[in-house]
Amino acid sequence: MPQRHPVFRAVAWVLVVSFLASACASRSVPPIGAAGRPFKPEADERQLWAQAEKEEEKLLKRVKVYDDPLLEEYLGRVGDRLLPAEVKAAGGPGFRFGVVSDPTLNAFAMPNGRVYVHTGLLARLDNEAQLAMILGHETAHVTNRDALRFNRDARNKQILYTILSAAASIGVAVAAGSRARSGDYVGAAVLSQTANVILGVGLQLAAIAAINGYGRDLEREADAEGMERLVRAGYDPKEAPRVFELLRSESKDRGSLETFFFGSHPRLTERIETTGELLRTKYAAAAAAPSTVRRTEDFDLRMRTVVRDNAALDIRAGRFKLAQEQLDRVLALTPRDPTAHLHYGDLYRLQSQRTRSAAERDELAKKALVSYERAAELDPKFPDPFRQLGFLYYQQKQNERARDAFRKYLALKPDAPDGRRIKEYLLELDR
Repeated sequence: MPQRHPVFRAVAWVLVVSFLASACASRSVPPIGAAGRPFKPEADERQLWAQAEKEEEKLLKRVKVYDDPLLEEYLGRVGDRLLPAEVKAAGGPGFRFGVVSDPTLNAFAMPNGRVYVHTGLLARLDNEAQLAMILGHETAHVTNRDALRFNRDARNKQILYTILSAAASIGVAVAAGSRARSGDYVGAAVLSQTANVILGVGLQLAAIAAINGYGRDLEREADAEGMERLVRAGYDPKEAPRVFELLRSESKDRGSLETFFFGSHPRLTERIETTGELLRTKYAAAAAAPSTVRRTEDFDLRMRTVVRDNAALDIRAGRFKLAQEQLDRVLALTPRDPTAHLHYGDLYRLQSQRTRSAAERDELAKKALVSYERAAELDPKFPDPFRQLGFLYYQQKQNERARDAFRKYLALKPDAPDGRRIKEYLLELDR
């Protein structure tokens, strides 16, 4: 039998101890706000919250947080709109929403009320009603106390083998760092996703919430509760199965990055069936109502930059078709966005490097130049397009243009981290 990496053995030990310690506790756990009673966490639940805080600290040191306070505030408002009055009255863990720069389809909630959403999932949603279904599902996991219910069921120790298998198939976080240092940035992007951090560092609660899920029964309950919250908040229930259909339609085309729950084709199929049945029965009248909410101005405002910035992540990961669809969506709304044109230039440039056809390579390089020049034209004080133009002109032996572009880049960004290297190129061009 092959030897497991020490990290995987550590994950196994944490899981075994946790499951065995909780096996004798009652699995009958009422949701927060049940029967109007004030909420009081139990001892092992407090331990889960403490563990969640420690895991978050490790997670946030290793993943890139998408820094947009207005986006977090917007997610908080949607989440608060979904939360039932009885849950608010009962008290409990306060909800906080964060966004992770990761192009995969995922969102997950920790038992202490912290909800994380990937830019990849946000960038794929069409409207606020779909976002509400995602957040309704995740907040339901917290208020239903699913982490506690799951942890008290000794049968779930089998999940450790799933986690270890996933970890073995992805690798550990250290590998990503070594690949990046060797210059293999696309390979590093594939390895260093949030899943790699969660598994490689041994974050048990995050692994269950983000990758494996809580099992079919609890996930089905969270879908049903999330949909009820969506309807109660006045959103269009037809968007519930629609969002999962949308995610499933492209889950197979996204490659090995999609190790997460929302990127799983079979699990998305189950969610389509669950929400579709509820739509046909319990919420048929709500689906026919003319005044339900689908899209909002806030959603469009907050998602534009998310879609654009996530396209850059997909470009780095080599997922060019996905990136192009996102950039097209951004430019349809804001055709004068210089950053979107910069990313389009990167898209064409990387595509040109990978094609074997000389004619196609030249054509893509020309498109990259046009995109970079357009970005520079739209914002002459934006340094990055001039850097990329300098490299392309240099490669095409257009020395005078390369010299001018590099000089503009350094003038606009005198403290550029690659400034010394750019000056070396200028020395060559000035010969």
